[in-house]
Amino acid sequence: MLVLTLMASSVSWAQDEMQYGSKVRWNDVDEGGPLSPFYMGPEFAFWDGGIRGVFDPEDPVYINIDPTDDEVSENDVRLTIFGDLPAGSQVAKADNDVGQPLTKFGTGTTPRAELRFLDVNGDRAYSLNDPIYLNVVPGKINSGDVRITNYQGYPAGSRVADSDLDNGLPTSTLPGMLSFFNTNGNINNGGYAIYDRGDIVYMDTQYPFYMVTINDVRMSI
Repeated sequence: MLVLTLMASSVSWAQDEMQYGSKVRWNDVDEGGPLSPFYMGPEFAFWDGGIRGVFDPEDPVYINIDPTDDEVSENDVRLTIFGDLPAGSQVAKADNDVGQPLTKFGTGTTPRAELRFLDVNGDRAYSLNDPIYLNVVPGKINSGDVRITNYQGYPAGSRVADSDLDNGLPTSTLPGMLSFFNTNGNINNGGYAIYDRGDIVYMDTQYPFYMVTINDVRMSI
């Protein structure tokens, strides 16, 4: 009975630790797992539901897995909450945001955005303690930026506000690329992994790429 209790506690701990915005640490259950490249590079985009052509604080933000469709599609990843659907969730067929138009950052009047980190220790290196942001107008943290990891009590998926402690702090380029763990192992006839329901997206930050390593970031639930 004690063994079962300990096993249940261990599973619960692992689930808590492997949420959206968490970083891979030594001896995590996914450390060393294989990652696959996306067939086409995903892009960050937002549903422009407020003032047209302006990235508003209430506009939901997504990883647009297929950037050629320009709309919210099944298995896109939410970087911010939408209604009662949490940040980090995959879009499902019946969700209310399916089919909504997406605007890519850095087009027209919309600002550029990229994943960057706050160098907390000032050591000019990306470390486990450094929080990650989707940094709009890269270079410093701005109001409206999305926290990919938590920081100082602000949760992953929250938006930076004018009065927040991290607003205005400098950011640095985060190395790496988006990759995914092919949960069900399915592949196409060319031998490439297929991204679909249940696959986990990571920010793959270091060599050896295409492997889950310490300090990689879990970008989906």
